[in-house]
Amino acid sequence: MEKKTICIDFDGVIHDYSNGWQGEDVFGQMIPNADTGTSVLKQKGWTVIIFTTRKKTDELEKWLKEHNIAYDYINENPGQPDGTSGKIMADVYLDDRGICFRGRWDSWLVREILDFEPWQEQQKKEIEQLAAFNDTGNSIWERGCERRIKADL
Repeated sequence: MEKKTICIDFDGVIHDYSNGWQGEDVFGQMIPNADTGTSVLKQKGWTVIIFTTRKKTDELEKWLKEHNIAYDYINENPGQPDGTSGKIMADVYLDDRGICFRGRWDSWLVREILDFEPWQEQQKKEIEQLAAFNDTGNSIWERGCERRIKADL
């Protein structure tokens, strides 16, 4: 079996990025199970590359180690052929801001691009909607005036 390579984004995929950029070495909490997921990929023989807009720093490497994130490289693929661009070659890219291209530029794809929001933004909107929920008192449990109809069996 040929060894596969995955590039995994750091911000929003491995650590919480819901507050956006806070500084070069400022990181959020680990996304639940990022440690387990990367470990399973390594156990299955994958090359795991952390592919991020951040620079590779000692603090970044320390954070990954402290959170047991299994990886091989950060922002590099030593097996990449000479003469290629800065985009790292991989079989799979895992990113919170990506849309999967399915082979067709059609209205569905364009609509998905135009309506795209990262999961963190979707989550914020859901929380705001719940907080703004207006209980009208029209709950089935509060009304109590409904007539019950006995079904003839």
